[in-house]
Amino acid sequence: MKALIAFVGCVLIWGSTWYAIEWQLGTTSPEWSVAFRFGLACIITFVIAFARRERLRFTLKDHAVVAGFGVFMFSLNYILVYHGTEHLPSGLVAVTFSLLALMNLINARLFLKASIAPTAFAASILGVFGLVLIFLPEIEVLSFEDQTVLGVVICIVGTFLASIGNNFAATPRARALPLFAANAWGLFYGSISNVVNALITGDPIVLDLRPEYWMALGYLAVMGTVVAFALYIWLIGQIGVASAAYTSVLIPFVALAISTVFENFHWTMPAILGVGLVAVGNVLMVRSRNRRAA
Repeated sequence: MKALIAFVGCVLIWGSTWYAIEWQLGTTSPEWSVAFRFGLACIITFVIAFARRERLRFTLKDHAVVAGFGVFMFSLNYILVYHGTEHLPSGLVAVTFSLLALMNLINARLFLKASIAPTAFAASILGVFGLVLIFLPEIEVLSFEDQTVLGVVICIVGTFLASIGNNFAATPRARALPLFAANAWGLFYGSISNVVNALITGDPIVLDLRPEYWMALGYLAVMGTVVAFALYIWLIGQIGVASAAYTSVLIPFVALAISTVFENFHWTMPAILGVGLVAVGNVLMVRSRNRRAA
């Protein structure tokens, strides 16, 4: 039951962050907005870890692991995927990020020597095909004559880096560390990476004074980062990196629901069929997890 609550929590929170990110577009550059978000989340997570009296002193090997998932999960993938959206419709970005579940299966096999359950593999494939049908109108306008191909490549590379970060978090050493303390150090290394990237781009620090910008920043830092990543990394330890990554296939549904209400998203027959495929994939993934647990 706890794993189910964590799974649903990740889907609902991260599904709503797509809309919250739009509130931040405008005055402040994306690089600095990302740096502000994870810097604030880092401070909050350290406070929580200290209040919980979690061990904050790590060995060099521990730091290497948390730096690995911190840089890949809290920095590089966000920077690449965000820049990919400059060349792609948001729906197609969601399709590419849904490849995380499939990439985690493959990378867990390569780096962690984990077995690939046939039903989990089939569930991931169904989920990806389902999302392709949902966003078929945006995929149909994909052209090799403009920058969309570059956007696809950037987003796929970003998703692959996120998968590498997931596998760092799934190592036995990472799973043995205190949850919030490990996240705090991971956010620390990710924040350093974000600031370095922002300085390299040369964008000046310009603060957006709109209330909605700061509301979005608070939501993205607290709920979208501190809470959601704590739930997600805990979930990896409970159900495995492949099953946990299936949240990336369901997250766009929350984004779609929000888009339907606030952005006038129109449902089509392929989209409805896509929802059915993802639902079937979800059932297969859960059944696969239950058999492994038994």
